[in-house]
Amino acid sequence: MAIVLKLADMTATPQSRSALLDTAWCAERAGDVFTALQSQLPVAVTVTKVAEVVDVAATAQGRFGFACSRCAEAAELVLTAQFAHHFVGPGQLDAGDDDEISAFDADPDVSEHDGVHLQLDDLLIEYLLLELPRAPLCQPECKGLCPQCGVNFNASSCTCKPLSDAMSPWAKLAAVQVPPNRQVPPNQQVPPNRQVPPNQQVPPNQQVPPTPRS
Repeated sequence: MAIVLKLADMTATPQSRSALLDTAWCAERAGDVFTALQSQLPVAVTVTKVAEVVDVAATAQGRFGFACSRCAEAAELVLTAQFAHHFVGPGQLDAGDDDEISAFDADPDVSEHDGVHLQLDDLLIEYLLLELPRAPLCQPECKGLCPQCGVNFNASSCTCKPLSDAMSPWAKLAAVQVPPNRQVPPNQQVPPNRQVPPNQQVPPNQQVPPTPRS
């Protein structure tokens, strides 16, 4: 069920509401890492409207299952995401060719409403995706797996010997020679017959002689 709020019901006094967000999006947007353990997530929303500007503050909570990125064991994440978003009236974020785009226009936490209602599902999903970790761990101190025999170091140990530096997958990088950065003397002059392209910036201490007249 979509979370839709009518602007006509909003006032300058903060109003709190409860809603449920379907989790079908998780399989499509984050299914390679996470599995939603609830069919719906509870969401608490507070809205305030002054003229055409609507401020929304929301808190969403949910449980997600995943395989630890170090030991591959099944684990669960209890996520609480809090965020604030601002909506302005229709057409107020449009900048014409001669208009300057303000910081307000470029703010990712600002959107336009259609003048009738707010549809919050897509917005809530985007904020939840930002809160989900990219490489989740079963515990912060997860020891991972032995790279040779695969034993889980969180539960046991093994007798495998540590890999030597020569067997490391990064060993070949030690032989790579990285040339030092080429330094240009600060007093270097641009030759008279050299034209500086329009998109190239000339350092303040570097003088470009005028082009000789024919």
